[in-house]
Amino acid sequence: MNSISFGKLYYELLKDDLSKSSIILFTLLASNSMQKGYAYGTNKYYAEMLNCTTRTISNLIRELESKNYLSITNPKSFRRKIYVRSEFLTK
Repeated sequence: MNSISFGKLYYELLKDDLSKSSIILFTLLASNSMQKGYAYGTNKYYAEMLNCTTRTISNLIRELESKNYLSITNPKSFRRKIYVRSEFLTK
């Protein structure tokens, strides 16, 4: 049986000339951030979720970070924490 999940679409992202893949990844990161306040999955995990390569995930994260939608602590570590801008984490 397939599981269906829904994510919140952030219209602000549509106005900022982001790729569709970046918006989808952002939605996934925001969803994963709800419990602990940050996302902590590996690029491999997100690549498997989005059916793409880890390089693609790296590029998408870099794009989101350059536009200040994300901040990352310990970016080169397996213990990195990806923080989504706080105004996007309201329930």
